[in-house]
Amino acid sequence: MSKITWKSKRILTENGMVNGYITIEDGYIRDISDHCDGAYQDAGELGIYPGIIDIHNHGFGGWSMTDPCEDEDVRGYAKALASVGVTGILPTAKEDAFEAVARVMDQDYEGAAIYGIHSEGPFWARGGENTVGMSWPLPDVEETKRLTARAGGKMAMMAIAPELPGAYDVIRYLHAQGIKVACCHTAAHSQEIYDALEHVGFDIATHLGNGMQGIHHRDVGALGALLLSEGLYYEVITDLNHICADMLKIMFRLQPYEKFCLISDSNYIAGLPAGTYMRYGRKMFADEKGLILNSDGRICGSGKWVLYNIGQLVNHVGVPLEAALRMASINPARFLGIQEKTGSIRSGKRADLMFVDEQFVCHRTYVGGKIVFDRLTDTGERIFNPEAMKRRVENA
Repeated sequence: MSKITWKSKRILTENGMVNGYITIEDGYIRDISDHCDGAYQDAGELGIYPGIIDIHNHGFGGWSMTDPCEDEDVRGYAKALASVGVTGILPTAKEDAFEAVARVMDQDYEGAAIYGIHSEGPFWARGGENTVGMSWPLPDVEETKRLTARAGGKMAMMAIAPELPGAYDVIRYLHAQGIKVACCHTAAHSQEIYDALEHVGFDIATHLGNGMQGIHHRDVGALGALLLSEGLYYEVITDLNHICADMLKIMFRLQPYEKFCLISDSNYIAGLPAGTYMRYGRKMFADEKGLILNSDGRICGSGKWVLYNIGQLVNHVGVPLEAALRMASINPARFLGIQEKTGSIRSGKRADLMFVDEQFVCHRTYVGGKIVFDRLTDTGERIFNPEAMKRRVENA
């Protein structure tokens, strides 16, 4: 039996912040209290918060889920994500990584728990962005069956442009298989969004505001229609590169915090030094603020992570700390249907926790009560993929 009690001035429970003690026993939260009769360890100025569940993440620390990969890449990825407080993840992968992700899900490994595979596409019709010379296949049920089979029954979510011919049939098939459907990279105008919601429905909007028609006073576009609809969750990237602070304020006025899931949309460059990297035969430019652009000048994912994005919300958008943390933990847990076992701090739940300072730096991460990251001992050489630096061709 393992048991440890921690003292912290800031423990975010389901009932709010507590200045007190949290006891972890055999992987679960046994008790949260304002007093302790036995031995304890003092977390000092570190807050103890629910671990982050990132449902849209392509890579981190040099580990990529959008390239062909082996089991060791997936394990490295899960370990690296723990360094930024992630305790649960949907690897947002291309199909060449599906089989490795599915295998690792059945293995013992150290790092963020993998809750399934997220396939962003391949049925896209990007609108509202700087898209040059790119096209995607039309929705097809047989191709969808092939992709879900390659995922070994572990597909948790697929993102699709709902206005495309054949999209409704694919959405119906996915829902029949218990797979979440996201509205992604769409050229739809507002009425097409309303029609899709009425006829087949979808569950969440992919990185709200990005890869879609924005709000105009004669047609509120996909963004406006999504924000005016009920019964949806919304992925949102709050690094302040993808969406400005004022637009985030508008979003949060139109829909409650409980409907938003903070995501990173990070790729393998996140966590690596700024500079120019080669990716799919072309240059990608990453700066210190986490902005990643391809050679066409289009944003390609993020160089930051959800914990950083929480800090952006609190420090620059005025979102209360508790609300920002919940958008990264219990909200995605509810979306995935795992809220009874994880996503918040409550007696009886699994001890998926992050210890974080006031600058939003993670110092310790626990998954199921087991420490999977310790800032004192898990240095960069133990976390980041050394092969990734070979793709860096220029300094910042």
